Amino acid sequence: MHDYTSDIIGLADPDCEVFKVETEGNIKQVHIRSRKQAAYCSCCGRRMRSKGWHVRQVNHQILNGWLKSVLIVHQRKWHCPACGIYVYDSFSFIEKKKQTTTLMPYIILNELKDLNVTVRQVARRLNVSDTYVHETFTKYVSMERLSLSDAISIDEVYLHFDNYDNYALVIMDFRTQEIIDILPNRKQETTEYYFKHVLPKEERDKVKYLICDMYDPYISYIGKYFVNAKYVVDSFHVVSNIIRRLRYYINDVKRKYKAINEQKLNEENYKNNRDWKTKKDSRELYVLKHFDWALLQNKDDISYTWDRKYFRFLDQYLDTYDCEKLFLDLDPNFRQLRDLKERYIRFNRDHQGDPKSAEEDLNEIIKLYGSSKFSMFREFAELLKTYKEGILVSFTYITVKVRASKDKILMRLSNGPMESFNNKPKDYKRNSNGVSNFDFTRNRILWSLREDAKPLAIPRKIIRHEVPEKYKRGPYKKKKKY
Repeated sequence: MHDYTSDIIGLADPDCEVFKVETEGNIKQVHIRSRKQAAYCSCCGRRMRSKGWHVRQVNHQILNGWLKSVLIVHQRKWHCPACGIYVYDSFSFIEKKKQTTTLMPYIILNELKDLNVTVRQVARRLNVSDTYVHETFTKYVSMERLSLSDAISIDEVYLHFDNYDNYALVIMDFRTQEIIDILPNRKQETTEYYFKHVLPKEERDKVKYLICDMYDPYISYIGKYFVNAKYVVDSFHVVSNIIRRLRYYINDVKRKYKAINEQKLNEENYKNNRDWKTKKDSRELYVLKHFDWALLQNKDDISYTWDRKYFRFLDQYLDTYDCEKLFLDLDPNFRQLRDLKERYIRFNRDHQGDPKSAEEDLNEIIKLYGSSKFSMFREFAELLKTYKEGILVSFTYITVKVRASKDKILMRLSNGPMESFNNKPKDYKRNSNGVSNFDFTRNRILWSLREDAKPLAIPRKIIRHEVPEKYKRGPYKKKKKY
């Protein structure tokens, strides 16, 4: 009768057999032994004598339904009377000098596909050591860089491998939204060697668009490495710049009302001969903290409604229009600031896919902001002048591939896909309580994100650093039993 248990647990070894299966609770113990009834000495060729059985348990974390499989391996001990040597039965599915099967490395690699799972969690789940999981991944995974496309995105992500390597540089293919490569830092000596000596000139010359934020060293890559490319300033970072300036202004207004509150508090304490150290926020401060969306959020994105909501702190019912009016009435400049901000928001939306028509409108905005009475918009006008070329190119649309699908869509050039990716390394760093090994971190991230990632057919050798003499472990002494 054919034994299907060995097929289910993945032990395709014709020299072994499953002779007993025991189930206790949710644990399934599979007893395995060799089919060979005789063994011959490898030195003299003489038939060896059996000296009994050696039983050991092998880790093989395969779940059959709700049962957990445990392999109990029975090995004969053989002795050659002529040579005097001893050997045990060998099994092709057991790793040499290991308590795991040859399938265990692939189980580990599959578990580490999930970037939210740490090495320690995998080790505990598979009943192996953290070092074994770490070394297995290092031996079998070495992710190569991808080729450059005509549109690439560049950005940094804070990983802090050490005091020298704080920000890792990420290069993304905008066409496929695949990560091309990750560098340990964004320092000039690292990037110059990589772009000049690692990336072939033929690949660099194919790049037409380099998408980045308003970081001048990234923009300088155009003249140094990508001579045929145009730099693209991500529209999100441009809008974020003016939003940040508006937040600073709101904070200044908050400080003004806070000073008024403190003055009133001191006067009341003086009249009542009391010393109140704390006092709740005034109505004005509450409105500034909770209704700042009236200035910061795009007007077209606000969901206006006449439905009233009760605000306990204010002790009144308000709809969206009431909340907006309460906020804008707190400072005489709020309405003008919002109108100026909305002018650029409309420009950013009206010229999508048409960079040529956007240039004339952008010149009018620069002129409008440059003559504004608000210093924040005058400074913003200078910023628009500086990065005018990259802002105009950002209105270009190209075809991109939808991930996990063969469909293609038109998408505006932006760093949006890169910004969404940056959350994954940050989450990985937080779950791992920090990262220190760049090669392992890079391979782990790329291994998790690439759909066609394949392990090495021939595992790499692990180079272990020798432990200094003063740190070496001394002789092991067992505790005496009394």
